[in-house]
Amino acid sequence: MNPYKLIPYDDASPGVKAIYDEAMALMGIDFVPNWIQCMGSNENLLRANWEKVKGTLLIGDVPILLKELIIFSISIRRGSSYCTAAHAHSALQLDKTLKYEDLLEIVEGNQHSDLPVSFQSAVKVALKAALEPNAVGESDLAELVDDGFSDREIMEILAQADLAVMFNTITATANLAIDDQYHRNKPTC
Repeated sequence: MNPYKLIPYDDASPGVKAIYDEAMALMGIDFVPNWIQCMGSNENLLRANWEKVKGTLLIGDVPILLKELIIFSISIRRGSSYCTAAHAHSALQLDKTLKYEDLLEIVEGNQHSDLPVSFQSAVKVALKAALEPNAVGESDLAELVDDGFSDREIMEILAQADLAVMFNTITATANLAIDDQYHRNKPTC
């Protein structure tokens, strides 16, 4: 039994359709991704999680590319195929100079020459927060401060860990198929 059933746009309630429409508009896409459709039977859950995505990923002080790199890195380490593919796609769309292999290098802690050095420490600390949150200490936060991140930005970086873990859990337990649009940049995810 899978409680997460995809609710296509045409079958959605008016309230769910409104969330679908807003999501497509804010993300600049012309389809409703499976990660959104899988919550379409529960408007309250969908609305709450969509608001979290908007407030955590789509707006804020931290560059969205860094946020996508963080969520990609956490997703690949946690084994979430769906989130790995979706956030790889987003990162590669945001920075056309990056290749999938570059994303894998970033996960391994290697600095990409075209990205700010501060991105490396942000990915490292966010990964630690997602994988072993009790191990995040003052030295980790001090590293982010030393790299120029404000308290607000550090909160956003850590919020990406929370967002990634939440959606890794939802997409894995829902056993979501990866949207065709997310396969475009890497033949197999």
